[in-house]
Amino acid sequence: MSTSTALYAQGAKDELAAYVQRLKESSAKGGSETAFMSVGSDFLYAQEYFEAGNYSSAEYSFANIVRSHKDHAFANYQLAISLIKQNNPEKAKLAQEYLEHAFALNPSLKARFAIDVPARKEVGASAPATPVEAKVPANSTPKETAPVTKDLEDYIERLKHSYATGGQETQIFSAGQEAILGIQYYEKGEFRSAETSFGLSLARDAESPYANYLMAVSLAAQGKEVEAKPFLQKATAADNTLVQRYAGDVASGKAKWNELQAAKQIKTTPVAKVTYGGALVYGDYVCTETFWNGPNANPLYRYEDRGYFALKKDGTYRWLDNGGTGKYSYNSKTGAITWLSGPLKDKAPKASNYQPGTTVAQVTVDFEGYSWECGCNK
Repeated sequence: MSTSTALYAQGAKDELAAYVQRLKESSAKGGSETAFMSVGSDFLYAQEYFEAGNYSSAEYSFANIVRSHKDHAFANYQLAISLIKQNNPEKAKLAQEYLEHAFALNPSLKARFAIDVPARKEVGASAPATPVEAKVPANSTPKETAPVTKDLEDYIERLKHSYATGGQETQIFSAGQEAILGIQYYEKGEFRSAETSFGLSLARDAESPYANYLMAVSLAAQGKEVEAKPFLQKATAADNTLVQRYAGDVASGKAKWNELQAAKQIKTTPVAKVTYGGALVYGDYVCTETFWNGPNANPLYRYEDRGYFALKKDGTYRWLDNGGTGKYSYNSKTGAITWLSGPLKDKAPKASNYQPGTTVAQVTVDFEGYSWECGCNK
C-alpha cells in the first residue's frame, strides 16, 4: 500500500463519519487539515453539497479530489455514492469503478455502503446491497474521466467550484478562466463585460455549447439579437434543450441590463433659475472671492475677503469704514447696479447684479476673469 493509501485507508469502524467529523472540527478551529487549498478543505466543500442533497455538484467536487488524489478512499467512495444517488443508469455504471477502488483501499466502507445504498433494484440494472469482491489489480486506479456536463447549471457550478478551489479547468490562460469571469459579469447583468470574457473563452474553445449560449444571451440582452444568432445556433446544435429557455433568459437579461443602465445615468437636479431685481436691501455688503485650490487639494476651494461696501437709500455708497464714497443707480427690473462714481467705478467691474435671496441679499460683482460675491444679512 502506498504512502497516500496509508494516509486515507485506516482501519476504524465507519471511518468516513469520523473523517468528516474531524474535518468539521478542523474547519471550526482553523486547523491545518482544512487550510486553504488543502484536500481536507476541498473534501469538506464537496461534503456540504452531498449533505444538502446536491449530488450533481458533489459529484464534480469529489471528482476534482480524485483526479489529484487517486488513492483517497473516502473521496472515491463519496464520488461513487454521489453518482448513484442521481438515479442515472450511466452514472450508476460509472460509479462502480470508483466504488471498487474505494473498497480496495478501505474494506470497512463495504459496511457503510450497505447503509448508504440499501438493497434495491437500481435504475437500468440490478445492484446488490454489497458489491462482489473487487478484482482490482494492485496498481489499478480509476480512469481520469471528467464528469459529464448534463446542462447549463451543471456547467456553471463546475466552473465555480474549479475557480474556488484552484482547479485545472479554470487555470490561468484557459477557456474556463475566461468563462468563469464571464459568468460573474453575466450574473450581475454586466453583459458588455460578459461579452468580452465569453469572446476570449470561445477564442480558446470555440465549441463549448454553454459558453456559446451565454455569449448569445449576453449579446441579445444588449439588443444585439443579430450578432447573437451564430452563437445560439452553435449552442443549440449541441444541446437543443437550450432552445426552450433562450427567450426567458434573454427577457430576464434585458430587464437586468436596462435596470443597470438606468442606475448608471447621472441624475442631475436642474439648476435653480437665478432671479435678479426686486426691492433693494440697504446695508453693508461683505465681499469674498472664491479660488480653486487644485484637483487633489483639501479643501478644494478657499475664500478670500475683498472688503465691503454700504449701500444707502439715497443712492450713495461707501467703500470700507474710512474709504471713499460714490453714487450708484439701480434697475429693479433687471437687478443691475451701475457705479456712477467713487471707488467701485474706479475698479471698473464688467457688471454688478443684485438678487434678493431668502436670508441674505447678494450683489455679484463681475470683473474680467473673476467675481466677487457680496452678501448682506436681511
